[in-house]
Amino acid sequence: MNHLVLVLSGILLGVVSTLPDSAQAEERRAWFKSLKQPDTGYSCCDISDCRRTDANWRQGQWWAVVSGEWTPIPPEKELDKRSIDGDAYVCSSPTRRIYCFIKPTLAM
Repeated sequence: MNHLVLVLSGILLGVVSTLPDSAQAEERRAWFKSLKQPDTGYSCCDISDCRRTDANWRQGQWWAVVSGEWTPIPPEKELDKRSIDGDAYVCSSPTRRIYCFIKPTLAM
């Protein structure tokens, strides 16, 4: 019984330690809300419109997975802002209209 309690305690501690605290969550929300479309100055929307994505450079431009499909990113949609966590993000509509693209940090 003691062994089971120790194992369950360890699992619970691991799960709790991986949860973002409210300060981190608020920082992420604020970062996404700060994003502006480079060609219009309008908001890229917010965290609900932006998704972490796979991206690579090919044929002289960025490509990213948008709603499940590799899509060329229009240069006017690329932001100069650094990624909050190093990953690429695309902010788009459900119809795959791209509002903003954040390059992966290693690419900058």
